Amino acid sequence: MFAILAQTHELDGGTMDYTAGTCRRPLIGICGRPDETGEYLIIFKDYADRVYEAGGLPAGLPAHEGADACADEVAERFDGIVFTGGCDIDGASFGGRAYDDSTHHPLGETMPVRDAFEGALVHACWDRDVPCLGVCRGLQVMNVAMGGRLVRDVSEQAWSMAAHIGSHLQPEPFDTPSHDVLVEPNSELARILGRLETRVNSIHHLAISEVPQGGHVVARALDGTPEAIDFTDRTFFMGVQWHPEIMGTQPELFSAFVAAADARRRALGR
Repeated sequence: MFAILAQTHELDGGTMDYTAGTCRRPLIGICGRPDETGEYLIIFKDYADRVYEAGGLPAGLPAHEGADACADEVAERFDGIVFTGGCDIDGASFGGRAYDDSTHHPLGETMPVRDAFEGALVHACWDRDVPCLGVCRGLQVMNVAMGGRLVRDVSEQAWSMAAHIGSHLQPEPFDTPSHDVLVEPNSELARILGRLETRVNSIHHLAISEVPQGGHVVARALDGTPEAIDFTDRTFFMGVQWHPEIMGTQPELFSAFVAAADARRRALGR
């Protein structure tokens, strides 16, 4: 299913060759969703490819009725979790507090069972310091689960629109960057990317309006929209609003995440 790439990764000052059979890969859970029939779990291949290329072993995590009861066990067994993109967060999920009271834009497709599982998993990972990377919806889930809030559409946000970049929901092709993002100096994201400005793709209409305690906005679009959040009280607990797995041009983001997961694996003696 996945191509084995002849590559190495820097971990704790040493080099590990993941294709030589000399070490175990950290086990990375990738959140998925049921298809329209409910019979199959969808995991987009780009996430698995980026994780594998970075040195991780990707595994799908199904969202189904009652899966939230298994969140603690999942967090115990996995070395890292990717909270992926997808549907909107349901208005009734998270106690009905996911969205600002002043936001009324219609939502798209929602999946409450996925909200329940991923919300519980965010907390289980937080409690155990399991490295987590959120992508688009994944960033939004991490933000809301930890106590933040969203607006239902970028047009409803309170951020400055003086440098409005237009729609955040670009047309295909999605692997082409559509706008610039400014990264906070001295942030972990700036260290990982090695730059303070980067071009990203944009496939979202929800936006972060309130960041929870412990979370820090570490990147913004030119119109002020939050594009990345880092919870600095944990080893790696970060989310980005764009889709780096589709662009395939930011391998350092997945490498940093997988390196943190591998450090956890080794610390636990796995």
